[in-house]
Amino acid sequence: MPNQPQRRVFPSFRKLALPVIACTILGSQLHGVRHAASVWPTEREVLSSHSIFGQPGDPDSLVTIPLPYPLRPSWDMDTELTSITCHRFIAAPLIRIFQRTLEHYGMERIRELRLDVYGGCFNNRPIRGGSRPSLHAWGIAVDLDPERNTLYMSAPEAAFSGPEYDAFWSIVEREGAFSLGRGRNYDWMHFQFARP
Repeated sequence: MPNQPQRRVFPSFRKLALPVIACTILGSQLHGVRHAASVWPTEREVLSSHSIFGQPGDPDSLVTIPLPYPLRPSWDMDTELTSITCHRFIAAPLIRIFQRTLEHYGMERIRELRLDVYGGCFNNRPIRGGSRPSLHAWGIAVDLDPERNTLYMSAPEAAFSGPEYDAFWSIVEREGAFSLGRGRNYDWMHFQFARP
């Protein structure tokens, strides 16, 4: 077999190739874990007020985000919300959760499943029946359809425990948020950006 002519690689390209390849690999790995669950602090860290989320109720940490589809407050179902307030660090992942939910289910199915019934996000209050701040006081937790997914309902009674919600919970978990329903089988209305 005749010798193949060797391709000439310019020295300047050779010097750049390794850093470019390394950055590409590292970037793709970081992109894959950008919102992995492990990046969020634990509930205990949040409650200490020494986590990335800072102090509860801090107005400088809060932003109002536009919603990809309107939400109906559970306390006034004739009203539609086009934005909600949350901690600035969860703004982008939260928008993606609602956007991907819309892309997957479509608006008609979202209405049928009541994935548009809003129970709250930022609310500077203590936990129910206690004195310590709720994660809602930081704006890092979201409640949906609270009437059909009350705090102490477990599967299969809680509506959100049904298989038709599996895709929604996968979307939530892909952004690194935690479902107490999926993880602990209570409070199915609730997902949070802090490790339980």
